[in-house]
Amino acid sequence: MGRGGHTRHGVATAGIGPPEAALQKYGDTRPGTFRLFGAMAMAFARSTRAKRTLAEGELSCPCCFRPGVPICDKFSPEDQKLKLSGLRSLMEAHGIGAYLVPSDDAHSSEYVGAADKRREWLSGFTGSAGTALVTMDEALLWTDGRYFIQAAEQLEPSLWTLMRSGEPGVDDLEEFCAKRQDGWLGPVGVDPRLVSLAYEAQWTSRGCAPLELLSLNLVDSVWTKRPPVARNPVVPHPLCYSGETVSSKLLRVATALRKAACGSLVLNALDQICWLFNCRGSDIECNPVFLAYAIVTVGAAPPSCEECDDAAPPKRHKAGGAAVQATLFLRALDSPRDEQTLEAVRAHLRAEGCGDGADEAEVAVLLRAYGSFDAESVAQAALPAGKGSVLLEKNSCTLAMGAAVPEARRCLVGVGPVEQFKARKNAAEVGGIVEAGRKDAAAFVSYLAWLEAEVGAGRRVDEAEGAAEIGRRRSNMKGYVADSFPTISSAGANAAIIHYRPTPGKCATISSSEVYLCDTGGQFVDGTTDMTRTVHFGTPSEQEVRAYTRVLQGHAALAAAVFPSGTPGVMLEMLARAPLWQDGLNYLHGTGHGIGAYLNVHEGPFGVGGGAVHADRIAKSERMQRVYLAPIEKGMYLSDEPGFYLDGRFGIRIESDLVVVPAETAYAWGSREYLRFRNCSPVPMCHSLIDQALLSPAEREWLDSFHRDCREAITDDLLAMAARGASDEAADAARAKAWLLRATRPCAEAKAVVAPP
Repeated sequence: MGRGGHTRHGVATAGIGPPEAALQKYGDTRPGTFRLFGAMAMAFARSTRAKRTLAEGELSCPCCFRPGVPICDKFSPEDQKLKLSGLRSLMEAHGIGAYLVPSDDAHSSEYVGAADKRREWLSGFTGSAGTALVTMDEALLWTDGRYFIQAAEQLEPSLWTLMRSGEPGVDDLEEFCAKRQDGWLGPVGVDPRLVSLAYEAQWTSRGCAPLELLSLNLVDSVWTKRPPVARNPVVPHPLCYSGETVSSKLLRVATALRKAACGSLVLNALDQICWLFNCRGSDIECNPVFLAYAIVTVGAAPPSCEECDDAAPPKRHKAGGAAVQATLFLRALDSPRDEQTLEAVRAHLRAEGCGDGADEAEVAVLLRAYGSFDAESVAQAALPAGKGSVLLEKNSCTLAMGAAVPEARRCLVGVGPVEQFKARKNAAEVGGIVEAGRKDAAAFVSYLAWLEAEVGAGRRVDEAEGAAEIGRRRSNMKGYVADSFPTISSAGANAAIIHYRPTPGKCATISSSEVYLCDTGGQFVDGTTDMTRTVHFGTPSEQEVRAYTRVLQGHAALAAAVFPSGTPGVMLEMLARAPLWQDGLNYLHGTGHGIGAYLNVHEGPFGVGGGAVHADRIAKSERMQRVYLAPIEKGMYLSDEPGFYLDGRFGIRIESDLVVVPAETAYAWGSREYLRFRNCSPVPMCHSLIDQALLSPAEREWLDSFHRDCREAITDDLLAMAARGASDEAADAARAKAWLLRATRPCAEAKAVVAPP
């Protein structure tokens, strides 16, 4: 089938991965020669510069991207109209009545590279979550409660309709299409590389006609200045941080595959591939991942396989051929080859117990070109005769990938073994997470002390300047690589925009008369962080104090929870919402998400949520059921972030990172292990926003204990590190230490001062 062709029920599977012609058309960006962390630091430096440009308002329109050049901030109505017109012309030529534009890339990533921001380029909406649907006479965008305010501001109302997912009277995308499809000129078209098997099943189950699978991405065809596809170095992640060798991980995966009666596993999720092969990259801003695919195939079974538990790899043995063979598809092998990256990866794999298939190693890893990942390569690596089924994660496996495996050989699962193993951090990963949290907390405290002094002295600091300053202080910390997401620095009414980004020269000034919310995080070689604190440098209103106190009570209740292993996140979430519910308040986002170990700031397979939506919506959503019903287990790392947002007035959120550890209990009823959370974000709460009268004695004791931990965790040497680059580093560190001691004083010594109504 030609490049412009399409099929109603089939897929042009030769295009599973980006075709080489497309890579040549859009070009590559390849850095020079770097050492181990030098490669990562340099690549992320470029990413960070671009990110900070975005935080400063110069980066908005991906169509104008050039390496090293800021993206323009013009999403003019005229330009958007031309984009939609061009897309509709192609829709008409292909005989489709509507076209679906997801946020995803070919790896089902939440955050995507510049070349894959199709929905953003087309609509002007820059949020990370949302789906666009374009018909011949309408353009609609669905997004969730985190982005309602942002989307309303960014979408051109004369061209786009905002569909507020979950709001009463608003049809979800599938309901909308099922009702309207008979009136359209043709079916709904989509790029099969960007839609998962799970979504297709959800689509048809809701009464929608089958999707029209096009081998040509129509948005790419009208995107005349599409950015280049990223091609940055792949950097080995040292064993002192990963805590487990590649060979051990692959043997664990092989054991899980045998138990599932599967012979192979196909992976496209980037964070899973990075975790499995103990490598990191910088192909997506703020996410230390690289573009790749992987196939794992089971070889000879070890004698001890039946006795093995998934938590431990089978014992080493000698057998004919490898016990497990993996094929890793890398951009470094695409033309022109990146020999330096290839040699670094080969040496890393040898050091971690992997052969290359030409020796008698128990575990073999073959390296192939990223552009060669297609139906034929899947068949060769994953479908050998007599090797059982092919395990596919239906939530990440795309339609194009799935079409390469006959239905009779597919074993579809919601969560595969790599995702499950990755979620449970080992001792080395937990140690790194705790240390990364200490470093980032010191940078946060140093920043808040500086900011309070600046505001108190009457010096003007706007939101964008604040975001840049905390980023600068974080970058001083040992092991820093990049921010884990663009800092949300928001004052007053802007704090009610959950994923707000300030624009220099156009953003608000941080003052003593409004709340200030800062949601920020970092990527360190030893861990990933994501913290939020809300403060007030003056006299807050009674409403602000009460809302903050309720949020704090919910945050503390979840952080202090003790629960049996296997408890789903939806059951824990009520702890965080109950204090707000007492006042008839709520928030429209989840309470907690998984966090990677120097990986993505959002990861699965679990979450803490469900209290923001009606049960009917959860019943219709396979994703919500899968995430919120997933068990919380030892070693998992997640956020605790309740909030409250009053549109046009203020927003409050408190977020800390928690790791799940064993709890000491008087009993162990039911022979189940009991668990608790360890707080990894030792940044003080804001005493001036707390109504002590609302706190119970137990809550006051929790807060005092937390603040004691903050004083212990944030040492003088960390504050000195954060102060580097200040005009007087010693004075800066001393100010931060004084601020820390004052912010962590006992509740008995701190009283909120409330402004009169």
